[in-house]
Amino acid sequence: MTMRMVIADSRQGGRVTHLDNVVRFPRRVSSGTRSRSATVAGATVLQLPRRTAERTRAGGEPMHCPFCKNEDTRVVDSRVFDDGQGIRRRRSCNECGRRFTTVESTVLAVLKRNGVTEPFSREKVMKGVRRACQGRDVAEDDLQKLAQQVEDAVRASGVSEVPANEVGLAILGPLRDLDQVAYLRFASVYQGFSSIEDFEAAIRELRARAAASGTPTDAA
Repeated sequence: MTMRMVIADSRQGGRVTHLDNVVRFPRRVSSGTRSRSATVAGATVLQLPRRTAERTRAGGEPMHCPFCKNEDTRVVDSRVFDDGQGIRRRRSCNECGRRFTTVESTVLAVLKRNGVTEPFSREKVMKGVRRACQGRDVAEDDLQKLAQQVEDAVRASGVSEVPANEVGLAILGPLRDLDQVAYLRFASVYQGFSSIEDFEAAIRELRARAAASGTPTDAA
């Protein structure tokens, strides 16, 4: 026997969708499905569970519990972190009751010279700068702050994929302000200094900036 079925979503004020010529559902469904059904004006009304309705509208897959693999989970707390670049969600599994954390964050990709893309990494920025700062009086907190400045500058470009050389350019400014000797080391590799004249030109630029700002210079 075929009939008309009405699917109602309680989260949308009882909005209904009509489906004709479908196989009749039983008047009651098992409690395990967390759904309810009843006959209204010759039609079967299937009350979708909240999470099922959300998933149907989004068209995506549910979040599975990492412990029991059940897909019936709910968000119990959400907090932003990393200056609004990510959201940390605390979830609870409705099957086993255990809780777990998921993280959503924006992705900033770096396009390397060989055409391969990889996620932007503050740690890689710090690793490169740390080598240039070897033997210099530069604290780890200073490196972390520099990496944050570099990421902020790259994100300010407004694109989700930046060339690797743009990341290098974004390092030069903060590093010059942090330590001029480390700046010369980094610039000599990044900009490919090939002669003593290249170093002399860079030192003259540092001295000119220092004179303009009235600050001393560490450059030779």
